[in-house]
Amino acid sequence: MPILILLSAFLEGLALTLIQGFLPLYIRRSLGEPQFVTVGLVVAVPALGTVIASNFWGGLSDVSGRLKPMILVGLAGYATALVGVALLGHGVAILACVGFASLFYGTLAPSLKAYMTLSRPKRPENAIAFILMSQSVGWLVGAYVGGGFLEGGLQSGMRAALWLSGGLLAAHAVVVAIALRDFRRDPSAAAAASHAPRARGWLEGVLADLIAIYENPRLLRLCALAFFFVAGNYLMWGFFTVYLVEHLGASMRAVRFALVASSVLGIASFLWVGPLVRRFGGRTVLATGVTLYAVMYFGFATTRDVVLVSLFYALPLYSLVNVSANALAADYSSAAQRGGGLGVLNGTYAMASIVGPVTGGLLADHAGLGATPWASFGFLLLAIPLGWALVSHRRRNAG
Repeated sequence: MPILILLSAFLEGLALTLIQGFLPLYIRRSLGEPQFVTVGLVVAVPALGTVIASNFWGGLSDVSGRLKPMILVGLAGYATALVGVALLGHGVAILACVGFASLFYGTLAPSLKAYMTLSRPKRPENAIAFILMSQSVGWLVGAYVGGGFLEGGLQSGMRAALWLSGGLLAAHAVVVAIALRDFRRDPSAAAAASHAPRARGWLEGVLADLIAIYENPRLLRLCALAFFFVAGNYLMWGFFTVYLVEHLGASMRAVRFALVASSVLGIASFLWVGPLVRRFGGRTVLATGVTLYAVMYFGFATTRDVVLVSLFYALPLYSLVNVSANALAADYSSAAQRGGGLGVLNGTYAMASIVGPVTGGLLADHAGLGATPWASFGFLLLAIPLGWALVSHRRRNAG
């Protein structure tokens, strides 16, 4: 198991805790941002960069046959984002900084998953589970340690956490550059899979690779499903800390432990979700997870109890939908197109995480934060029939 890959995933989880978990609350409360839609853009703007990064860098990885340079680009992007936010003091400048950095850090997640699935071709679902579990450990450490910093003062604590995490990512990037063995694939195989002659150049190869991937009907069906359940999730996730504090009146300590509880249960779930996917199949596990997410958001919408909402949030559903979705994407793409295939799925996630927070922000500005879980519930209701359609499609093909 490549320890440097797992450490990269851990640090990505740490960075995402600050960017997606605490940064919206920081901009809202410390920098005094009055509009919820601007708070939503904290998640949505970098997601737009991630859409571009996942597709471009993933395609370039397939054409070049290399993954290590893409991992380094992603690590450098995260370090830039965190240090940049620490230096800036205005919401719009922070949005611009994180949005620019996302053009680079958006490639890290699919590149790590591609590296792991190619290194463990017989157990791709377990490889993805290890990556996501490492990210969740990073989220746990970020929630507990970062939350501790923020309890001592929202502005000073946030900046200290940003500097510390940015420094760790920069140092780790140097170690990866020196010590990580690149997982090389034959570039000619990648070009052949994308029907792009090598003489046409790398840009033409990237475009041809992506066209071939987007013509994959199974991958497109998976991405359509992913769009709706991710949009519903990010609609709520982008405002969760704000929702707890402003709508339910929770303390920063309650927010901290809600994030910690979610991370602990999520980490534990990765120990059994891989075998579960292997036993019942990725489609069935994915459809079940999407259905349970709808139940979770219905629970969010029908209670104002901080403890109960925190318990709903802690349900370990993230592992069910993400391990199964990524395992299916790996199965639907060849080894030569693994970076691009997982990049397209990651790009779909990012596109959905634009739609979700922006929808949530507009809704919260006009109807209040209490409307956001109902909107998430609506997105999941749209995803449920698509999920079970995948299951029935497999059964028809098996028959």
